[in-house]
This record gives sequence, structure tokens and C-alpha cells, in this order.
Amino acid sequence: MNVLPIEFTGDAVGRLRHSAQLRRQADVDEMQALADLAAEHSWSTEDEFDVTRERAVRLGADGSPQVGEFLPLEVAAVKGISVTAATWLVRDVVNLQSRHPLLWGCVSRGEVQPYQAFQVAQLAAKYELTQSQAHEVDAALAPKLGTLGWARLMRLARGMIALIAADAMTAAADRAREARFCRIAPADEPVVSELWARLDTADAQQLDATLSAIAKALAGLGDTDSLDVRRAKALGILATPQRATALLGGSDDDRYLPRTRVFLHLPHGMLTGSGVARCETMGPIVKARLTELFGTHRITVTPVVHAGSEAAVDSYEIPDRIAESVRLRDICEVFPYSSRAARRLDQDHTIPYVEGVAQQTRPDNLGPLTRRVHRAKTARRWQVSQPASGVFWWHSPRGQCYRVTPQGTTDLHDWSTAERGVRWRLDESPPT
Repeated sequence: MNVLPIEFTGDAVGRLRHSAQLRRQADVDEMQALADLAAEHSWSTEDEFDVTRERAVRLGADGSPQVGEFLPLEVAAVKGISVTAATWLVRDVVNLQSRHPLLWGCVSRGEVQPYQAFQVAQLAAKYELTQSQAHEVDAALAPKLGTLGWARLMRLARGMIALIAADAMTAAADRAREARFCRIAPADEPVVSELWARLDTADAQQLDATLSAIAKALAGLGDTDSLDVRRAKALGILATPQRATALLGGSDDDRYLPRTRVFLHLPHGMLTGSGVARCETMGPIVKARLTELFGTHRITVTPVVHAGSEAAVDSYEIPDRIAESVRLRDICEVFPYSSRAARRLDQDHTIPYVEGVAQQTRPDNLGPLTRRVHRAKTARRWQVSQPASGVFWWHSPRGQCYRVTPQGTTDLHDWSTAERGVRWRLDESPPT
């Protein structure tokens, strides 16, 4: 049922306003659907002791209901997002509904966008506010909704939390130090990567000063790039401490280069012709870039031309050659829409291993899965089949069907039974 007035006029501004109204209505419908799903999957404390296959978990903060641990899998597959993102989405919805009822009402009426309301719910959960404290913040913010800019409203929320939960803010600062990290991931172009880190403030200031000093030294040696580019170069140079020391001393020494190893997936014919290779850490790379990337650095390149056809073995333990073949074949976790790198996951037997049966451990009976998806499969909430090496058919507890290959996920919800049957037979016996 629509809760927002939907108006439409033919001019461009009218169409823009109409599309914004439709989007708000869609947000309202999605939030209510997620809340209904969470309610359908909610368990009491007593229920938890009666369940043998699926555990009850509290995704939200104090006062939020417990839900079945596999609920995010259904949401992830329907929305085409990762299980982690779906978990966060369900968490935010149950937190907002149970801990911030006034703000939830505004979202339900389309007066506040969900992503904004989630910021308040996440802030209260971050500082581990009790349900009553969250209600207190909710009541204080309610009169200000629609009268203050959102950034100002968030500052007001932080001030309220500081007043009612000063100890929680101190504890959060301690947890922040424990949550320091440094991560590197490929960017849109394979010739650059991105780095995120959380450091002690003193260390960050020292790093900033060192980067500036090396960038200045590079300029003094004739580097004409911009300051930002030279600072980025300086951070890379810190990976070679001897060279960084030389630069800080006023000279350059590129003899000390680190070694690394990459896996390069090559299409047939690329070594003699043209084409696009795929590097597991850098993404797609055209042939012309290979020399630029690898020709002047000490990098061990492992070519991968074909994977997924190694001979089977009888043991439950997976030999390295088969495990590596499956990782190279699948690229990512084989659950619908997952982007988790296969190299970091455990291999799962698609057809569960039975002691004494020969040749069960083979590429076309293996696939990389995260622990939660593996538990859902073991509990028979989600069912999976592998008609051919690297092709996975998934059926959800709600009757949804998905086909996953190294090329991506196909949602088969709108396919007829006949179309699914033909696709299955083609997967089992592909044409020559």
C-alpha cells in the first residue's frame, strides 16, 4: 500500500520529482519487507534451544530481536549483494525498528531516507547504547527531524551520546585502537592500487612528515610530478627501507626492490597473439601493459591457461594441485553474487563426502565457500548442485533459484521450468 502521494507531470522537473517519489516509495516498501522478513525469522530465547540446524543470532544491538543466522543469505541473493552487505542491512533495519521507533516511523512515511536513519542507528550501536538509551536519543532527535541539516543532526546525536554514555565513548576509543588495520586493494585501473589504514594519530603524523620529506627529495632529484603523485611514490618507496633511507639522505638507490608473486590468467593464444589477461590482484590487463607492469620489477609471474580438470583422488583431504586448480577456476566464492576471493576460502565438497566412495575429491565436486554459507548448505537450508566443473545451481529456502559460474550469477526466478531444464541439460552436456 502506498504511503506517499505519487504525482506526475510531463515536464522534466515533474518527471524528476515523480522519479524521486517512486524511489522514496520503493525505499519504504523495501524497509517494510525487510522488517517483515526479520519478524518471520525472529526467535525467542526459548526457541534457540529447540533448533538443531540453524542458530539464532542477534545481528542488532541491545533490545533487537534474534533472527535465524541464514536470513541474510536469502536477502543477499534476492538483492544481488554480498552476504556481508545483507547482514549489515538486516542489522540496521532491526536496530532502527526496535531501538529508534520515532525515526523508524519517519522512514516508514518516507520523510527520512533509510541511509540517513541508518547512520543514527549505527552511531548508537557503535557506542553500545542500551535500548532505553537509544530511545532517549530517538526522542531528543525527533523534534529536530526536517528542521536541521543532516550533518548538524548527526552532530547533535553525538552530543547526546556524550551526555548519556560518556563511559561508552571512552570504551569506543579503546576499541578503535584495537581495530587498527592496513589494507590494499586494486583500483579501477590495474596500474594503481588503493590503500586504507587506521593508525595511531602520532604514527599517522610521523608518516605524513616522512612522506613529505621523501616527496621533497624526489623533487630535488628532478621529479616533476605533482606533490600528490610524489607522496604516493614516497609511500611505495617506504616498502624498500634502504632506498627510502638513501632518498632521505639526498640520493637515490633503486637496487633494493622487494619481490612478490602474482597469478596471471591467460586466454588461449595470448602469448602469440593479443587479448586481455586477468591478474588476481590487479584485474584485467591488456598485453601491452604486461611489460610495463612486470618488465622492470622483480615479480614472479605464474601463468594460468586452464584450470578445473585435474584427476580425482579418493581421500577427503584435498591435494594442493586440486585445491589450486579450483581456486583458479572459480576466482570467487561460488555463492550467488559473492565477491569473496576464492584464494582465501575453504574448499567444500558439493556432494558431501562419504567414507569409502572412490574419487569424490575432484574439481567438479568442489567449490570455495565461506563458513556461514557452508553451514547453511550443511543444514540443508540452501541446496547446491554442480552439473559441470565450475557451474553451481543454488536453491534457497524461499524457493529462489540461481546459477553461478566464474562469469557471474544468473537469477532464474523468471525462467520457466522448461527453460531451466534446457539450461541444466546444456550445463551437464555442453555442445562440442
